[in-house]
Amino acid sequence: MPKTVISYKIISCIILGIIICVFGNACKNIVGKKAAVPESLPVESLLVMPFKNMAAVYGENVSIRCPLDGNVYITGKIAEGAENTLTRHLIILINNMWDCRMIPPSNALGVVSELTHPNHKTLSEKELFVETGRILGADVVVTGHIYRFQERLGRKYSVEYPAAVIFDIHIIKVDSGRILWSGKFDETQKSLDKNFLNLRTFVKRKGRWVTALQMAAEGLEELCEEFPLTCR
Repeated sequence: MPKTVISYKIISCIILGIIICVFGNACKNIVGKKAAVPESLPVESLLVMPFKNMAAVYGENVSIRCPLDGNVYITGKIAEGAENTLTRHLIILINNMWDCRMIPPSNALGVVSELTHPNHKTLSEKELFVETGRILGADVVVTGHIYRFQERLGRKYSVEYPAAVIFDIHIIKVDSGRILWSGKFDETQKSLDKNFLNLRTFVKRKGRWVTALQMAAEGLEELCEEFPLTCR
């Protein structure tokens, strides 16, 4: 084989590798943003509050602001029980990744019920989380919102329309009430011919159309890896 042909193949492989490494996640919007906090915040106890179904509150195809960081999202279809499923996955990931006292949402039910009683002072969402965390002895509260959780219509290799997921996560420091870190995940799966920049994800998924749960689990794990937390 002529050397020029070999050289072209080598160059093509190098260019393809660069595209995969640099732009492999371009089809996703995975963003983790830290506030002015240390590189890693030591915690002893962490309260997980359940994800909130924003479409159930505001309706579908509505432009709304996140009540914690002010980012704007367009709501969409959310599969039944998606908020509970995503909350369970978050709890599993936290238990696997950090060795600290994890306070589950079930422990907060009574506290939240008392704090939201009509006779109690009206609290903002952040104030409610902070006060709940304080009462339960948590150092930080981890919570999030789901804006879209649309299941694919079709099978692994052929769909009428793909899965689409949008959610965010926030870490709130209880003693100061500050939001220490926020992250969001936003993806609607696209075929490779419509977005070549998703090549790395396409290869990782073996060319399959994933479910909304599979997509959300991937995004949740990637965001959790960015949490600025350590356990004492």
